[in-house]
Amino acid sequence: MPPALLLILLIVTASAALAHLLWGRRWVQIPVFWLAAAGGALIALAIDARLPLRLITPAGVPVLETTLGAWVMLIVASRLRL
Repeated sequence: MPPALLLILLIVTASAALAHLLWGRRWVQIPVFWLAAAGGALIALAIDARLPLRLITPAGVPVLETTLGAWVMLIVASRLRL
């Protein structure tokens, strides 16, 4: 498995777990949060979102931008009240 994919999966899983810890009420929400975080991270990667900060990008993955994209989608998913 390529290191970039592992890093993205780690960011998505950690973000979804923390979001469920903060806003989750039922076990059914865990996959919803994970899919929302994955969607946000992939959107951030697809549009090549870059902040003007010079941060490291391990395995070519912009960690801050990917995390922010995941959290934007997690906030949207948490407001849907699923």
